Amino acid sequence: MKLAKTAQTAYLVGKNVFLGGNLAALSLVARPRELVRYVGENLLLYRSLASRRGIPQKNVYEVLAPTGGVEEIVLGNLSGDGAWFSPVSSFAVDIVSLCLICRLLKPSKIFEIGTLTGYTAFHFALNTSADARIFSLDLPKDTVMAPRLKTDYADDNGIRRHAAAQSYCFTGSPVASKIHLLSGDSANFDFSPFHGEIDFFFIDGAHSYDYVRSDTMRALECCHPGSVIAWHDFDRVVVDGVARWVREFARDHEIFSVPGGSLAFTVLK
Repeated sequence: MKLAKTAQTAYLVGKNVFLGGNLAALSLVARPRELVRYVGENLLLYRSLASRRGIPQKNVYEVLAPTGGVEEIVLGNLSGDGAWFSPVSSFAVDIVSLCLICRLLKPSKIFEIGTLTGYTAFHFALNTSADARIFSLDLPKDTVMAPRLKTDYADDNGIRRHAAAQSYCFTGSPVASKIHLLSGDSANFDFSPFHGEIDFFFIDGAHSYDYVRSDTMRALECCHPGSVIAWHDFDRVVVDGVARWVREFARDHEIFSVPGGSLAFTVLK
């Protein structure tokens, strides 16, 4: 199984280096991780500029606030561990878009799959009302749990990063009490207490097709008409399971991708 994952990842990386590389990329050959990031961002930007993402592109405010206006957002932990402000600008687009969803939707209950350092949970808390509650689900840190569904190489790396994360960036902040940490595998977690209760559901856990599909089905049970579901890492070439599922799901649902970013989202009818 491990060999198959490695081979599949090598194929994806090789294909996308070929598609997204250029002469400038040769300077990164000695730094393969940075080379992969570079060509990945190249392809994401190309697909965004060429409108070749498989789903329509719209900014969050075009969908949730089509009449315009000004919304303030609050950003935190800008230079801390796991901050989304880096040389890869698409992550900044993503976190700003997530903050805007919170400001425009005004959710009272948010559920996210994938906590890691708590960076998105922190921003959800910063950009919602004082009585809003954020529920964040991740694998337990104190035990080894084999994923119930198929994962890919990037997921396995993410599990190792999760186990190594010793603290959360929201710890000690005035909004920390709004965040409720949950533990378990999203494939068999009991979501029944949240059925029909969630206004905004953010999917950023395992990125394999099987997990993204499963997490979306759970999100649909937890949400209601008017709720927003958002997926992170859409159209990132090494985690192609997200894009495969979102494009498939878009056959029956209106889904938008944020221009220049890797966020896809839908408003449930």
